[in-house]
Amino acid sequence: MSEILKKLFNDYEGAEWLTHIESDPSPEALKRIPEIMEEMSAYPMAPGNELSYLDDSTPDGVTRKDIDAPHGLRMYHYEPKDKNPSEDRIIYYVHGGGFMRGNEWWCRMNAILQVKNLGLPVYACEYRYIPENKYPKSVDDVEWGWNCLVNELGFDPKKIIITGESAGGTYEMALMVRLKKQGRELPAGCVCISGFLDFAVESPSYTLNNGIDPMFSIDFHAMIPLYLDDVSMVRDPEVSPKYADFTGFPSTIFFADDTEVFVSDALIAADKLHKLGIRTKAYITHGLTHVYAFEMPELTESHTCYRLIREFFGL
Repeated sequence: MSEILKKLFNDYEGAEWLTHIESDPSPEALKRIPEIMEEMSAYPMAPGNELSYLDDSTPDGVTRKDIDAPHGLRMYHYEPKDKNPSEDRIIYYVHGGGFMRGNEWWCRMNAILQVKNLGLPVYACEYRYIPENKYPKSVDDVEWGWNCLVNELGFDPKKIIITGESAGGTYEMALMVRLKKQGRELPAGCVCISGFLDFAVESPSYTLNNGIDPMFSIDFHAMIPLYLDDVSMVRDPEVSPKYADFTGFPSTIFFADDTEVFVSDALIAADKLHKLGIRTKAYITHGLTHVYAFEMPELTESHTCYRLIREFFGL
């Protein structure tokens, strides 16, 4: 193990909630990573963020229904036709995209992946982008989706598993902070994939993996004033969920890669949840890309990710 990895994982040696998969990526991953990095570097930022070249066509065996949301947005409902009739849980998915992109094609494509790999109905919300729409507007949109599910469609919160990757990980955790503050019931479980949970950029991996992470760097600081009008709010728990009191939070499973600048956010949050007696697991891979399970769903590592989610929630 390198000296950097030793520093990243030193405080968690022997932690029962942590599985650090230190083996090198599979040959298929090593072949795909340079390709996917080139593709991701070409993703347009808002405005002009339509990722229309992605395949979001609804597959056979799945139905899609669009639900109108405020501000011209939508929530997409995907239903597997062959779902287990005794299974009444659903997924509420909050997409990633650097806070600036990802609506429509990215949102729908990843929702479909979860229907196919987890076998549950998925409701996937759009939200407004920065810098035109700063905090808390996106969190407001994610809350609207939750309220629609619970208040209008009548779903029991304890039947909802919330999922999100990257910025979606920020927003799903922020939603739970907000619901708890409101005294409302939280979801049954949470899947957080490479979530950005610390706008103060104080977690160790922001420095230790700076220059190692192939996608992000400490220059992420420049994005903060695009997200916040008041940058003094960087440690507010709804802005940076790493600083939240997780008491009462649901069972949560984290995924990240040990080369990411975000990996310490997952480790810190998982450790806090575990110390509160909340069921949690963190699976940390080595040498893969940011949100690989969505970017490269064909990989063996991605299949493993979905299998671990199914096992964690008994799907």
